[in-house]
This record gives sequence, structure tokens and C-alpha cells, in this order.
Amino acid sequence: MKFSRLLVSGFMLTGLLQAQSEKVMIQELQRDVAQIAEKLRQSKETQDQKNAELESLLKQSLDSNAKLAATLSSLQQSLTSSIADQQGKLAQPVNAVGIKVDQLSQTLSALETNMDAINRRMSSQDSKLTEILNNLKTLSAPPAAPPPTSVPGGGTAAATGSTAGASADVVFQNAYRDFSSGLNTLAMDEFRNFVAQFPTSPENAPKAAYYIGVLYDRDQDYENAVKAYDAVLERYPENPTTRDALYGKAVALMKLDRNVEAKKEFSAFLAKYPTDDNAAQAKQYLKELSGPARPAARPKGKRQ
Repeated sequence: MKFSRLLVSGFMLTGLLQAQSEKVMIQELQRDVAQIAEKLRQSKETQDQKNAELESLLKQSLDSNAKLAATLSSLQQSLTSSIADQQGKLAQPVNAVGIKVDQLSQTLSALETNMDAINRRMSSQDSKLTEILNNLKTLSAPPAAPPPTSVPGGGTAAATGSTAGASADVVFQNAYRDFSSGLNTLAMDEFRNFVAQFPTSPENAPKAAYYIGVLYDRDQDYENAVKAYDAVLERYPENPTTRDALYGKAVALMKLDRNVEAKKEFSAFLAKYPTDDNAAQAKQYLKELSGPARPAARPKGKRQ
């Protein structure tokens, strides 16, 4: 009986101990849950604080951008207004300068026209003076004077030749100056007069005859250009200008579509002057003329 009581007491004590242990575990679990809940609450508060700070920074950035945009817009309007004002102030002076430049250009054009006319007159007067001087020299010579070759020492003949040579140089230089300036009509007359007055000038007469052909070439009068080049080849066959005349004649014939004659002249030019500056171009022209079809002839390069 006593044992039964003890056994029951043991069971009851065990139950009490077990209940006490579960209670402690429950309390610990509740404490852990409370701690986790506290940490979550603190984390949420920290996150909310950070979000508030970010919102504040974002708002400040937006406000700054708005102020900057307003400032830039104001600056742009001010700059546009300033430029427009400056343009308005400068427009009238610029227009006035443009008018003055136009007037100056017209004045210069008129002066150039007048200078061309003066040059023509001076060249014409120079030719006339040269002719008068030559006539005076002829009239002032003794009527019974022997030919220059029979005068011992050649004093008088040498002096006369020297004077004529100097006049020839002046006349040629005047003609070449007008030729280089594009005064084609005036230069043509001057070169013709030179060839007529000084046909035996060893250096300038062949050049003058050649430039007559070049002037015809400039005017696209290729028929007369061929004739002028032919005159150089006939009168001055051994002169340095001959090669230019031969090449010019060949090109002029090609421009006239006289291809058989042009081929002949190009071949003659290459045979006689294979190292000339125009040799490569002459070979090209000859190749085109010998082919089945030839394109339109290219403008001739002129040697000065």
C-alpha cells in the first residue's frame, strides 16, 4: 500500500517536472520570438529612416535640376537677345561695307579696262616710234655707203645692228607681255608686226611666229593655227621653237579630225624629239588615233 503511494507520487512528480520543463521551453521560445520581433521592428525603422533620407535627397536633386534648367533657359534667352541686338547693330555697317566693296570692284574693273586701252595705245605708239626710228636711221645713212659686209671692221653696220636688235627685244617683250595678260587681239597684231619688221631676229622671230599659232589655237581657229605652225617649220627648221610648232601642228590637226595627217606629225615629233616634255602626251594621242575609236580631243597644253 505504501509502495503504491510512492509509485503514484513518483508519477505525479515526474509529470510535474515534465510540465515545468515544457513551461521553461515555452518561455524561452517566447523570449526568442520576442527578440526576433524586436530586431524586425528595429530593421524596419532603420529601413524607413533610410528611405526617408533617400526621398529627401531625391527631392533636393529634383529641385536643383529645376533651378539649373531655369537658369540655363534664362541665360539662353539673354544670349539670344544679345546676339540679335548685336546683329541688328552690325547689319547696317556690314551693308555699307558691302556697297563700298562693290563700288571699289566696279572702279577697279573700270581702271583695268582703261589700263588695257592705255597699254594698247602705248604698244601701238611704240611700234610706230620704232618704225619712225628705223626710217630716220635709213634716211640719215650716207647714200653712197657700201653694204655692211664691205665696211672694214663693220663699225657702222655693227652699231646699226645693235640698235635694231635692242628695238626688236623691246617690241617682242611688249607683245609677249600682252600675250601673257590674255590680250589676244593686241598680242596677235604685235607678233605679226614683229615678224614683218624683224624676220631675221635669230631668237625672237621664231617665237613670235609660234605664238601667232598659239593665239589661233586659243581662238579655236585650228585651220589658221596649222598654217601658222607650218610657217615656223618652213622658215625656222633648226630653231628650238620648231619642236613646239611641230607638236602644236599635230594637236591642231587632231582637233580638226584630220587624223591621218595628225598621226604623221605626231610620229615625226616622237622620232625627232623622243625625250621632249610633250613626248608622253604625243604617244597617248598617237595611241588614241590608232585605235578603233577616239574620244573628243583634249585641249592642248601650251608651252610658254
